Amino acid sequence: MTWADDLVIMCRRGKAEEVLQRLRDIMATLKLTVNEEKTRICKSGRPVRLLGYPFGRLYKRTTGQVYVGVRPSKKSIRRMVERIHAMTAISATWQEAYRWWRS
Repeated sequence: MTWADDLVIMCRRGKAEEVLQRLRDIMATLKLTVNEEKTRICKSGRPVRLLGYPFGRLYKRTTGQVYVGVRPSKKSIRRMVERIHAMTAISATWQEAYRWWRS
C-alpha cells in the first residue's frame, strides 16, 4: 500500500510558524496528526531533501530569475544516464538491421 505522508511547505521568511500552525489546524480537521519529532522549519538557502528530490532555489535559464522548485538528485540523473548508455551501447545498436542488410 502506498501512503502520501511526506510534505514540504515553502513560504516567505517570517511566515513559517504561522503556516505550521495552519497545517496543524487542517490536519486536526482531517483527524490526522503532525509528527512533531520529524517536523522542522528549514531555511531555503540549502535544498531540502524529500523522497530523493532536492527542493530549493533554482534559476530560470533564460532570465536568471529565482524560483523555488524541484529537480532529480544527481544520483538519480547518474543512474538514468547509465541505463540509457547501457541500452544504446555501440555493440547493441543496429544489430538486427545490419544482419538483414548483410544477408
